[in-house]
Amino acid sequence: MRGVLIFFGVIISIVSNAQFFTINNNQDRCEIHEILSQYIQKESISGNEKEAGTWLKELCEQNGLFVKQMGNENGNYNFSASIRPLSSNLPNIIFLNHIDVVPVGDSSLWKYPPFSGEIVDGEIWGRGAFDNKGAAIVQLASVIQAARSFEKSNIPYNVTFLAVSCEESQCDGGIKYVVDNYLDLLNSAVVIGEGPPGLKGIIEADTSLSLFGISIAHKRALWLELELLIGTSGHGSTTPLSYSNKDMIIALNNIITEGQPTVFTNVNTQILKDLGKLESGVKSAALKHPHIYKSILIPKLRERPEVYSLLSNTITLTSISSSSNIVNLIPGKTTALLDCRLLPDTDRNVFLADLKKRLKNDLISVKVLNEMPPMSPSSDTTKFYRSLNRAILENYPKAEVIPMMMPNFNDIGIFRSKGVMCYSSFPIQLDLDHMKHIHNYNESIPIEPLLKGKQTYDAFIRDLLN
Repeated sequence: MRGVLIFFGVIISIVSNAQFFTINNNQDRCEIHEILSQYIQKESISGNEKEAGTWLKELCEQNGLFVKQMGNENGNYNFSASIRPLSSNLPNIIFLNHIDVVPVGDSSLWKYPPFSGEIVDGEIWGRGAFDNKGAAIVQLASVIQAARSFEKSNIPYNVTFLAVSCEESQCDGGIKYVVDNYLDLLNSAVVIGEGPPGLKGIIEADTSLSLFGISIAHKRALWLELELLIGTSGHGSTTPLSYSNKDMIIALNNIITEGQPTVFTNVNTQILKDLGKLESGVKSAALKHPHIYKSILIPKLRERPEVYSLLSNTITLTSISSSSNIVNLIPGKTTALLDCRLLPDTDRNVFLADLKKRLKNDLISVKVLNEMPPMSPSSDTTKFYRSLNRAILENYPKAEVIPMMMPNFNDIGIFRSKGVMCYSSFPIQLDLDHMKHIHNYNESIPIEPLLKGKQTYDAFIRDLLN
């Protein structure tokens, strides 16, 4: 797609550092939204990334980046693309992203086909438009910009675009494989990963204020399988006193109907205080002094799960199934899947012991399916954090920036677990309606914010390389 929307063509023409990708051996030039549209058209549901990854790698090579393959199969297709060879051993500013996307669900519920990459009314539609292909293409545009701007300069850092597989499914062939095998070669000084955009309407005292969060910590994923085996009479006409479905539901009720206790940490306490500085009245006072006002504050925060999740470990029942789907046959085995998210300071053994105790059923076995390693929050006083903060405010002068903790996990946590400074931010301004469609039907992203996001990353890189 080489046609350019006239309106956005005018905008692009007045941006001095507008980014064009070169393709087809430098014979053609495409803009950010055109490249993103093409990328979305490369179907890459988690575990099937090779076709999209190969296309993306070739795009990097055509734009003069130094590419290093770090796995070459579906579920293990990873590569780095840098402005200097990794062999230069320069400390590295890494922009981390993932090639894979989640399944589309019922495609008939989409306004446009989920892998069409349609460009309509100034928006790009399709699975991955935000998570994570939109963010990846903005990152890549800035890395290419840096390669061109600093081609003949002596620079203190390398800058690398790192694309990996299976972030959504957390298989072993993605970032875990890369870190296990290439951590020293990457020589990471800082990693910038996917994170929150700027949002309006978060601050009640000023709903027009854009709030940008730079994530300095993630909650850890702990995925559990519960299993209960009870041999009993199999006919559904007579209800036994005890059978697996009944007893599993009773046990699950013990852990998912009661709210998780509030846990104040240094990170989430600081988040509340920073939010309090932007609010007014009683709300401001309560947020600034959460320990003093917790009897008032906590019930209010429980009404907003997306906020309260930063103050507690969470347990979400995502599946319950039995060994039979026949109406009049009582199954002998019932399993349940729990998606647990732990605050950075939580001891997983203590958490598991408490969960088993609350189940009140010693017959239920608890198996860990997957877990993220322990990790410490990154400091918000480093030059990397300050540079990213400055870059956001330079491009969004009417915004506020605060350090945040993400309730979800992503690949950046693997680097953080190795002691690497990591920050998560996608510095575009987005409305809450677009956020509702991430991992949902009708995912889309407007074109104009992509350009501002690139300018913000440009400013961040320029600040550090100069």
